Amino acid sequence: MADTGGGTKVSGFVHLPGANDLSGTSVEVKGSGKGIVSTNARGFFSIRVPPNATLVFSHVGYLTTQVDVGDKLTISVTLDRDANTLEQVTVSYGKQAKKELSSAVVKVDASSVADIPATEFGQKLQGKAAGVQIQQTSGIPGNNIVFRIRGAASLSSGNQPLVVVDGQPLNSDAAGGTGDINLLDPNQIESYSVLKDAAATSLYGSRASNGVILITTKTGKIGKSSVTADVYYGLQSVPQRGRPKLMNAREFSTFMQGFYADKIAYEGWVNPTTGTAAIPSDYANPSQYGNGTDWYKALIHTAPMENYSVNYSVGTDKVSSSTTMTYFNQDGVLYNTGTKRFAFRTNAEYRPISRVKLGLNIAPAYQIDHNTRGGILSLNGNRQVVAGADLSSPLISPWKGKGVYSLSTASFGMYALPNYLQQERIMDNDQTNFSFLGNAYVDLEIIHGLHARSTINGDILNQDYNAYYGTQFGNFGVIPPRQPSSSQAMNNSNNSYSWTNENLLTYATHFGDHSLDVLAGYTTQKFYESLRSITGTGFATDETPWISAATTTTGTSNSTSWTLASALARVNYDYKKKYFLSGTIRNDGSSRFGVNKKYGTFPSGAAAWVVSSEKFFPKTRVLSFLKFRGSYGLTGNYNIGNYTQTSLLSATNYVMNGSTVLGESITTLGNPNLTWETSKQLDLGADLTLFNGRVNISYDYYNKRTEGMLSPLPVPYASGYSSIQYNEGTFRIWGHDIQVSTDNIKGPFSWTTDFNISFNDNKVLSLVNNTPIGGTGMYSDYNRTQVGHRIGELYGFVFDGVYMNVSDFTKYPKYATSVVGSARMRDVNGDDTITIKDRTFLGRTNPKFIYGMTNNFSFLGFDLGVVVAGQVGNKIMNTNLQNLHNLDGVFNLEKSMQYRWRSEENPGNGKVPGTRSGSTELYRLVNSTWVFSGDYLAVKNITLGYTFGKKMLRYIKSVRVYASLQNAFLFTKYPGQNPEVNDTKDNQTQAGLDGGSYPIPRVVLFGANVNF
Repeated sequence: MADTGGGTKVSGFVHLPGANDLSGTSVEVKGSGKGIVSTNARGFFSIRVPPNATLVFSHVGYLTTQVDVGDKLTISVTLDRDANTLEQVTVSYGKQAKKELSSAVVKVDASSVADIPATEFGQKLQGKAAGVQIQQTSGIPGNNIVFRIRGAASLSSGNQPLVVVDGQPLNSDAAGGTGDINLLDPNQIESYSVLKDAAATSLYGSRASNGVILITTKTGKIGKSSVTADVYYGLQSVPQRGRPKLMNAREFSTFMQGFYADKIAYEGWVNPTTGTAAIPSDYANPSQYGNGTDWYKALIHTAPMENYSVNYSVGTDKVSSSTTMTYFNQDGVLYNTGTKRFAFRTNAEYRPISRVKLGLNIAPAYQIDHNTRGGILSLNGNRQVVAGADLSSPLISPWKGKGVYSLSTASFGMYALPNYLQQERIMDNDQTNFSFLGNAYVDLEIIHGLHARSTINGDILNQDYNAYYGTQFGNFGVIPPRQPSSSQAMNNSNNSYSWTNENLLTYATHFGDHSLDVLAGYTTQKFYESLRSITGTGFATDETPWISAATTTTGTSNSTSWTLASALARVNYDYKKKYFLSGTIRNDGSSRFGVNKKYGTFPSGAAAWVVSSEKFFPKTRVLSFLKFRGSYGLTGNYNIGNYTQTSLLSATNYVMNGSTVLGESITTLGNPNLTWETSKQLDLGADLTLFNGRVNISYDYYNKRTEGMLSPLPVPYASGYSSIQYNEGTFRIWGHDIQVSTDNIKGPFSWTTDFNISFNDNKVLSLVNNTPIGGTGMYSDYNRTQVGHRIGELYGFVFDGVYMNVSDFTKYPKYATSVVGSARMRDVNGDDTITIKDRTFLGRTNPKFIYGMTNNFSFLGFDLGVVVAGQVGNKIMNTNLQNLHNLDGVFNLEKSMQYRWRSEENPGNGKVPGTRSGSTELYRLVNSTWVFSGDYLAVKNITLGYTFGKKMLRYIKSVRVYASLQNAFLFTKYPGQNPEVNDTKDNQTQAGLDGGSYPIPRVVLFGANVNF
């Protein structure tokens, strides 16, 4: 920076170990109170000083240094890192030294998770941050990561955090999801910051109740240039653990032989085909069969995945830029599925003069999802491809002849089931996704410490989905071939764009022992989306699967938009780097809310005290740093969807003068008073450094109360409507986050450990009219949310065994269809009969605690990393057991069903009822036999690498090769394949369900990082 004022001109450089940008160091004459200058990007400064002056150099995160000028005209100084500052952390609209944080923030460097193969960045963060639950709900490539930061904060308005990339908030969908974050290339990311409490998140106001994840992408480093290449290739396979334990051909034939023998003996059954009371030929001789067809195994194969990424980075005094190009390809472990992505990002900053920065960041991406985006027949879910194949008869071969599929997989008496292997192989559903993230900014330093920054952000997403269901298409209950007139082609497309303009003023200064940082800003955002859906029906041949060839075409279109306007401010103050105060406020105005409630204000306050900086604090290596902090604030949730507050019209026929006239009428009643869900959160925490910096501990207690939850409020039918959307309902979330980092061994052999554990619970305090949500239907209704209980607890009958004999049948309460040998459920309400009123709560769906641990070892160029994660205390309901425990002889079954009750003389194991016609319904209804512990400990990743020393390389800066095992081991009592499964993903009121999901593969891969 240029010199100021009179006196002798002194210039020089300030060096900051570990920093890439050397700008921002304050240089002032001690005691003058004026003439402060700051260094430029190279660390250069120039200042005029009086005789016998002393210069004071200060920079956030470094120890303040004083230098006597004397007769020197040039000065070069290196500032030492402040041992207690630890690191710089990205926070809302800026950065802060970790020592100075008064809020709950966790930082994860992308370099620490670089070896973990991932389609989505969330896979890399599993087990890395306290209070952050990341679930891979399915193994489908590309779109199955669910985030929870400190639990679920909403019933119906989404629970996913806001994701902000380089200051640009990504669009979220109406249900609160994080949009298509799977299009964000993990190779472009430099660091993650997870904001957990209200003080950290409230500057994002109405979008922050679920927490915020700040992503910083790679930028050029001043004075450095590099070319890096990262490549890996791996093979995915489905582990044996967790595969369904189904009857093989001989076992199933034996079961069905007994099934029909009992029908003949006790029900007088006669084969309708032969007219005789004889066991069907398919099952008459079980010994003729071996293992038969393993349909689950038939669907899967070993599948490759590969990633190639190149980054070019350069930095000079004037320009710094970083460009990343990536190609990623993952075949699914189910045949004919996969994801392919092409991604590009360039971040550039131009500094024409010392006080001006101009930046441009662009990131286009193109992704092809092949058979992973659902359709009439999906991969996941009850009676879809994976679960449907489990029901198929093991007596049937997938192939009728060489290259010819068996069309049906049902043996005698079974339900109509298609060949799910055939359906998997011929599936033809593709979605192409093009996204473009871009932002441009100008940053002007008006005077020393005062910056004006204006940013314009753009977010474009175009998606196009095409599917064809031809004559060979079949699904549950439908066996091909179909008539050509039934063939269908579908095209769904949407185009959306969002622009955001942010204008910020920041001022940072210090005077004596005081430091002040002030932010004020105004932001606006607009989102627009147009949607189209076209369906063609009736095709002369499957060779022309385009909608233009259909005999009948129908279509719809729609568009939606919303806007957001906000004013925000923040003040950070500290005294002697010991006492820290912070206050924030944001006022949001949203088009999504009623005309009377469009604006919401979200304030927060926080304080921190560095006790270890006090004179009375004992100076010891055992405890070298201690900080207490606390915060309280409000955040909101605006993910209620569009036009929920508005009365909606639908086409309606009227009769006028005896003729039918097309018109419109209000079919959904609006609410002009509809407003935000608001969360009030208290956070109390402490940070400690022990044993001369080798152990760092962070602890947080939080208590959050969410009010004004969006729910349908019943209204009198005389109004013409059944309900209106209304803000009523309250629940409370509380818990503890603990993060521990240790340097266990230093030296040629090093060992570090990062451990975190988080406890979380919730309780519903009020609902609309205190009416429970869910648990009212007899079928397909598995959860209940009720006042006094947790959100979305599992709900159903409690299985109490089997009516083993007449004595049991006489003694115990009965269901309407109960007979001797049928299922016996618990009489919960004590009215001596079994009805729907006897269902009760069967378990919580959110864990009591989650944990993660990472151990890193290094020795003589070798490095070893092991990542472990787990959860304890939740339950999972396998809803697919309504099929696999169906005793009506229509599906294949779990092996345990062999030990059913057949008679008082042959009662089985007492855990499985009999097969008498008309008595099996109760066992098919949701009950406790479907519920299992969701506890697990998973070794998520093991990576062994070797870095070649510089002496071994001539033209390359560094080379590291590695082998990695992803999803290495899983220890759990849950018999299913994936204890992180959650069919409904973001809907906490229907959580903890497994209807048959795409398997999670184990991945063995080999990779290399080359730095030129």
